[in-house]
Amino acid sequence: MRTFVAVELDAACRRALAEALGRLKSFAAGVRWVQSDAMHLTLKFIGDLPEADLPAAVECLGGAAAAPPFAMTVSGLSGFPPRGAPRVIHVGVQEESGALAALQRAVEDALQDRLGIACEGRPYVPHITLGRARDPRRCPRTEEICAAVAEQFFGRVEVDSFVLMRSDLKPSGPVYTPLHRFPLTGRA
Repeated sequence: MRTFVAVELDAACRRALAEALGRLKSFAAGVRWVQSDAMHLTLKFIGDLPEADLPAAVECLGGAAAAPPFAMTVSGLSGFPPRGAPRVIHVGVQEESGALAALQRAVEDALQDRLGIACEGRPYVPHITLGRARDPRRCPRTEEICAAVAEQFFGRVEVDSFVLMRSDLKPSGPVYTPLHRFPLTGRA
């Protein structure tokens, strides 16, 4: 089964992102937009996880949940790449204390140590994907997309858990199903 580990967004943040998406949909053609109820912050994309490995994944991720709760700010529309025609349109996530980066590392390390799932080869850039360009040549430049949305602050999200999520790809878009929720149990 196709899986990933994510932090879910609260309803207020999703609403603010959906409002921005409403403005962007008419502006940026050729983009496959993410449904607001599917928006999340990915900590680790696992990919195919055999069902037989699910108990081990839950156990090792439980260890990563010893992190303290924290708050993150969702702001700043951008793209990958940040200049020119984007392949991905996203919103940045900021968390100054280092708790988010530590949680992401703990998740990756736990999955690698227990299941041999390779760590990402590039630095972690926390972001929330809003859309993917089907044809970057038909999409406005990242700079133009950012200028189309005046409000660039989308909320402050209190993070007190993360989720192991199943992803089923459908023609209408991915369907995400929570497999296990991990409350953060550490002290700040």
